[in-house]
Amino acid sequence: MNTRKADGGSAEIIGFVLIIALIVSVASVWILIYLPNEGYSVETDHARLVTEQFADLKYGIDLLWITGHEGVSSGRLISPSPIEGTEISGLLFLSPPVGTGTITAGEGTNFNIGDDTVKALKITYNSANYYAPDTRIVYDGGAVYCGDKDEDPVLILPPSIGDDRLVLINISGVSEQQILGNIPLSLTYTYKGTFNYDNVNVSLVTSSSTNPWSSILPANPVNVTVFQYDVIIGSSA
Repeated sequence: MNTRKADGGSAEIIGFVLIIALIVSVASVWILIYLPNEGYSVETDHARLVTEQFADLKYGIDLLWITGHEGVSSGRLISPSPIEGTEISGLLFLSPPVGTGTITAGEGTNFNIGDDTVKALKITYNSANYYAPDTRIVYDGGAVYCGDKDEDPVLILPPSIGDDRLVLINISGVSEQQILGNIPLSLTYTYKGTFNYDNVNVSLVTSSSTNPWSSILPANPVNVTVFQYDVIIGSSA
């Protein structure tokens, strides 16, 4: 009789240990395999989203000067963080952590245009990811380029061309703004004015082989139109 009770007690202990071992195994697989894979997928999908938002930003900025709406303001949203979460984001303790990002607006590439120096409008997104490589996406003077932070940038959208003129987007005298956020940020830009240069040489003030503009600028004199903008970053909430 005592032997049977001892056997039953041993079976319960063994069963409990096996259940704990199974839970630990499943949790280990979840933490070591699923969360990194899901987090990587969320962060790379978000990088694609921000790239699309920068393309839309370029379109919006160009649309104001194309339609001649000087003095008019418009805006776009950029999402610094993958706020859409994951497909199980309701279970917070089961979801991977999501990174964040920084949006900066200010002075970009400086150009020698004839005897003048023109400062490009530059808007930069820098990610702070947990799993995927950190990404930098840049709007600079009308061109959009991106790449991993430790790699040379790749030009994905060239500057616009107005008739036979090179087009540069210039920033007026606003100070640099930088916001770290987990919610969508609004960028409001205002078309301030236009400056034309005819048959002038254009070069970078600081030559750099890694700057995509170094492969865009023509070697011979060219006609240039500079469109000047103000930009303000703020919360969309």
